[in-house]
Amino acid sequence: MPRNHNRILRSLVPLIALALSGTACGYIPIGEKTESYEIYHDNDAEPWCAEGESGYVLKQDSILQGPHFSVGIQCRYTGETLPHEVAERASTIALLPRAEKGSEFIANHLTTDPESDFLDIAGWEVRSWVQIGDREFDLDAPPQRGDWIVVTAPTDVPAVLWVEDDGRAQGLDLRTGERIEPVFSYYTNLAAYSDLFSGFSYEEVHIDNGDEWSWLSCQYDGGNAWRSPWTEELGWAPEGSVYLGVFTYWCRDYDEFTWNLDQQRSITLASGEADAPIAWYEREVEGYGIEVQAFFLIPDIDSEVTIEFEPVGEIVDGEGDQWQIREPLQAAEWVASF
Repeated sequence: MPRNHNRILRSLVPLIALALSGTACGYIPIGEKTESYEIYHDNDAEPWCAEGESGYVLKQDSILQGPHFSVGIQCRYTGETLPHEVAERASTIALLPRAEKGSEFIANHLTTDPESDFLDIAGWEVRSWVQIGDREFDLDAPPQRGDWIVVTAPTDVPAVLWVEDDGRAQGLDLRTGERIEPVFSYYTNLAAYSDLFSGFSYEEVHIDNGDEWSWLSCQYDGGNAWRSPWTEELGWAPEGSVYLGVFTYWCRDYDEFTWNLDQQRSITLASGEADAPIAWYEREVEGYGIEVQAFFLIPDIDSEVTIEFEPVGEIVDGEGDQWQIREPLQAAEWVASF
């Protein structure tokens, strides 16, 4: 028996030496585990996978959107160890040992909606972080195309990527791609802009001041509407609502008169409950008149809205005297379909 025991000891010596020397060369120490609640984050412009390949999970309904960002998961890998093709992507994750018992790796390579390349993000604070259970890990910058995030989490603990844009946060489940607390109106498949309107034409509108009479005219072939849950001027719309913006031109300035539109009565909604604008903006256009933008609050599920334009308002001459329109004007009706 003693001789057999010695033989076993001698046979173990080279194995131990090999394990030690392997560690010195960058191999994973035997028995070491990657603990839960670890996070690794960097950028790799080269996609980790392509459509049809293992790990490809990108779907339109798993892209998260806001006014100044978009992010979606293109590739995902989960398991007790990282796949070789993932681990070799970066030195920070290349030698990570197996996740500790009851935990797993969740590796995601991110992308963005191509249309988000045109978002104006300058000056807007977009905060992002990863939440594993009740622990939060701040990211240095909002998610960009090519970013990857690798976390270790207990298999029964949620792992969520959160993005907060102008005070409103939305989440993306790193295991499933499911949206968490989304801004619903971004994902209804309704268009953001309507087709162009037919405009309006008011020719020889007769006016008088009780003693004299004159006439004015204004025509514009165009205008449109758009819907958005957020605007720079108004911020976020209340939950369940979106802003409806209506755009048109108005002549306003004449040689002898100024024709101001009534901001509560000249552009109204003929459908739904919100008949008067909640906000009104004007911008002078040299040589023409003004651009007008009127904003309404409407339900975020409305796909069609009827708008009426009637240039009621105040007409004053160069002396400041008011003039009246002799006959009621016919309202122009526009239908905005999304």
